[in-house]
Amino acid sequence: MNNKKRIKFITILGAFLILFFVYLLLVGAVVYLWPKKENKIIQKTVSIIPYPAVIHKAGFITLEKLDYQLLVARKFYESQDFSKVGLRVDFSTPDGQKRLAIKKKNILSKLIEDSIIKAEAKKRGILVTQELVDQEVDRKLKEYGTGNQLKDFLEKFYGWDIQDFKENIVKPDLYQEKLFSQLKKTDPTYLEAREKIEKAQKDLVEKVSFSETAKKYSQGESAKNGGALGWFSANQMLPEVSEVVFGLQKNQLSEIVESSIGFHIIQMEDMKEQNGEQIFKLNQIFVPIKSFAQWLSEMEGDYKIFIPSREFYWDSQAGKVQFSEQNMQKYEQDLLKNPINDPSIIF
Repeated sequence: MNNKKRIKFITILGAFLILFFVYLLLVGAVVYLWPKKENKIIQKTVSIIPYPAVIHKAGFITLEKLDYQLLVARKFYESQDFSKVGLRVDFSTPDGQKRLAIKKKNILSKLIEDSIIKAEAKKRGILVTQELVDQEVDRKLKEYGTGNQLKDFLEKFYGWDIQDFKENIVKPDLYQEKLFSQLKKTDPTYLEAREKIEKAQKDLVEKVSFSETAKKYSQGESAKNGGALGWFSANQMLPEVSEVVFGLQKNQLSEIVESSIGFHIIQMEDMKEQNGEQIFKLNQIFVPIKSFAQWLSEMEGDYKIFIPSREFYWDSQAGKVQFSEQNMQKYEQDLLKNPINDPSIIF
């Protein structure tokens, strides 16, 4: 009798597991073949079962994470009154749904970048600890305001708490910063660029004219004009450069400034106020370095990225996520040329 009960239980359990497996396959077919089809039961299943949105050699990114990030982005845009600055956001229209799909594609690209950065960092022994994340958040709070202000902002525009902010913004940024720092230490082109800008600085110390030094060492269009850049406001400069410019006097030279794109030596030629804004006439010696985006593009080629959904595919040559449908590719291209005052496309 006991054996019969056990056999019956095993049979029922086996049937249940088969049905559950078939159900998971059917949900997978829907989310991958018809990704735009919305259903509460399917959405709930995806939030529990880790269906992959992206697969690569270091792991995978779940559909649940992609959907969550898209929900957060949508809340950010819909929580603000952009009409005050002549902009609008409306994701409820057919065009709005297409713009939301573009945002989804961009979020997926960012998730792929973050996962590869984290994998590459760990491969090189870089670990971002919770203590380091907490320290960075404390630094940002001192720099930008009180903790309550940040908490209110995160809750209102993202639906986040401080821990969400740490996991989704601070930690990925720290991994990128530390990986970039380590890559530069071993890259010969970076060391050559550093040596070149130091030679330019030495010539300037030895009273070689700025114009002559720029023509000898600088790269870019301004080098032909002896480093002359023209007039700029602070918001037209790289953050690292603008921070230095505000500390310069007329005709003064900066020290070597390292930015995300290279090394700079800035000369303050003149300054004035225009329409209530301070503007600066600058000269520059500039030596470029390999950008982090270039390093990342090279690394992505080793990861054999695969996107199961037929909504997108990974373009290995371009190194980015693309729409599978030609009409969406064209829609995105046209929209980028004319963003029609939509902040979800502009930024």
